[in-house]
Amino acid sequence: MAFVAVSAWGQGGEVMQPGVFQDGISVKKQNGKYGLMDVTQRVFTPIIYESIAPFQEGLAKVKRDGRFGFVNTLGVEIVAPVYDSVSPFQDGVAKVKRNGYYGLINRSGREVASVNYDAITDFQDGIAMIWKRGKCGLINLSGYELAPCIYNAIDEFENKIALVYKDGRFGMIDNAGNQIAPPIYKEIAPFDETGLAFASRDGKYGYLSYMGDEIIPVQYDEISNFVDGVARVSKNGRYGFVNTLGQEFIPTIYDSATIFSNGLAVVESNGLFGLVDIQGRTVVPCNYATREDAVRAFENLTIVKKDRQANKKATTSNNK
Repeated sequence: MAFVAVSAWGQGGEVMQPGVFQDGISVKKQNGKYGLMDVTQRVFTPIIYESIAPFQEGLAKVKRDGRFGFVNTLGVEIVAPVYDSVSPFQDGVAKVKRNGYYGLINRSGREVASVNYDAITDFQDGIAMIWKRGKCGLINLSGYELAPCIYNAIDEFENKIALVYKDGRFGMIDNAGNQIAPPIYKEIAPFDETGLAFASRDGKYGYLSYMGDEIIPVQYDEISNFVDGVARVSKNGRYGFVNTLGQEFIPTIYDSATIFSNGLAVVESNGLFGLVDIQGRTVVPCNYATREDAVRAFENLTIVKKDRQANKKATTSNNK
């Protein structure tokens, strides 16, 4: 069985071929121009087009006098050929170009976005990026500017949030174009498994939430990654710990502190060392000359505690 292509590529992109029908419609060629005809060979448009593209969403791109427009399946010019280029319709809209600028039209031919943009990207999830005078913004399928063209760059959306870059600083917007974190940060890292994003500003560090709030205020000189829901912070040369709720549950009062391991961290105060647990409790006071001494003290306490528990269990058993 032989298969015949419905269309081929020619000047202006994909074009319909004479004698090959698409939903009962083909093209008639005469003197180098094209028109539309039905299966009865009835030509129902003037044969005036330089090319006719296959129908998409009920409309076909046509070229006349070097300009592009659209006709419907009845042969009616829904969009007059006045554009330098047009894209296929996507979700009911098509990009058009005229005099070097881009806009959007709907299926009735109305310009829902004026032809005054330097560029418009393809739509993703109903949103496209727009460019004007070197700045970018966002537009929806209705032609409404969700975000004005004020940004130097907009990143891809993840979980309905995108980073924006403006005048050398980073911020965040949501997929409705709302600014949820102003562009005041030197750096915003991707959101981690805790649902927080590391951020820095003016030499200080913190974390942002999905709402754009500084859940960990950007006020610390150092801040670590979160481990078991806890991060080490330092401020004015003093160390403490914060949790993912933004609570500084161990205040920044220590000269040094290790990262938590097995629920414990070694802390230093006035040159002496002790241990705190992940609930913020002091389990070994800062009375020891070295970190190792503090850890041994904890291990000894653990041994003593186990011995006491064993003796208590033995005494209870003997009394029965």
